Amino acid sequence: MAETVVPLGDATAVVVYSKKVYQHAIRQTTAAKLMSVGLNARAATNFVQYFDETAVGPGDSIKYNLIPNVVGPGVAGDNPIAGQEAAWTALQDTITINQLRQAELLKGIMSQQRVPYSMRDAARTTLANWWKTMFDVGLMNQLCGNTAQTNVNYTGMQATIAPDAAHWIRAGAVAAESNLGSSNVFSASLLPQVVALCNTLPFPIRPVVIKGVEVKGVLFMHPLQVKALKTNYTTGEWGDIYRAVITGGQITNNPIFTGAIGFKDGIVMHEEPWCSYGDNTQNLIYDPIQASTVAGPTSLGAAATGTTSVARAVFVGAQAAAMAIGGQAGPGGQPLRVRWVEELLDANNQLRITAGMVFGIKKSRFASQDYATIVISSWAA
Repeated sequence: MAETVVPLGDATAVVVYSKKVYQHAIRQTTAAKLMSVGLNARAATNFVQYFDETAVGPGDSIKYNLIPNVVGPGVAGDNPIAGQEAAWTALQDTITINQLRQAELLKGIMSQQRVPYSMRDAARTTLANWWKTMFDVGLMNQLCGNTAQTNVNYTGMQATIAPDAAHWIRAGAVAAESNLGSSNVFSASLLPQVVALCNTLPFPIRPVVIKGVEVKGVLFMHPLQVKALKTNYTTGEWGDIYRAVITGGQITNNPIFTGAIGFKDGIVMHEEPWCSYGDNTQNLIYDPIQASTVAGPTSLGAAATGTTSVARAVFVGAQAAAMAIGGQAGPGGQPLRVRWVEELLDANNQLRITAGMVFGIKKSRFASQDYATIVISSWAA
């Protein structure tokens, strides 16, 4: 049977590979887990609220409401309600979107006679994995308030903002991260502090109910913080607190609990390698373009800033962050999430495939304070 030939840049290929890249990337991200708590990713009851208005219409920013609790004594008996109404005003924040692109250059004899099936598939996988990483890195840099990273490509396409004092816990109650020492490692004793802070802030951090189970929030921890927790066998620490996160089948298959390392005091704990960590000589990744190791995108900066062996965990409650997606014009004018472009170069001997996306990720803030995040800094050698 004759094989169907799909030429380079064909409309069918553009649509199919655009959808494949987006689905592969977004479904595996930490943000996707946090948007999957409720029935609707756009709901304000999620840890990360999702917006796609800009995918089908113009604009580069979205203003969204942060839902406060109504307070006040109310009105008893038959006393008139007029003039006693609670002055409810939605707090608001704004998320900005921008374009980010990545390309791969694939070489081959006439690019497999201009029908690069395996090249398309290879590029789809590697570019989708790259996009997953950029989503996760951007989210964690935002949530951890990593102001040392000034390249917005690594911070959800907008600048990061440091945690405010009211939403920042440091192990050992030290005054600054630069004061953290080897005795100030992550421990289970920090969890009750998080819960107490959630409930006593002027704007308490709202929990999320998942299939009847109230979850105070999700705590993302750097692997070295997890190591410190798991190797501590003191009474009241890891050996005592760990218990199964699946209870009575109530929360089976929920993405918030899948892969969790523990559940304590209503907090679901996850290990997250992209939590902000270390100085520029500790936190290293390999850069294939420079063919050398460089400072990782979640590094906390130069050693001179007191960031050596410092790790930041981050607790998130309802509406801790927002994620927005823009649209790319596809064949026939239909909007696509990913712009997929195939180009033959060098006398048809090289194939460049580019995957671009318009998006934004932002930690929610109000009145110069974090809305639903608490950062926990600890020593992590």
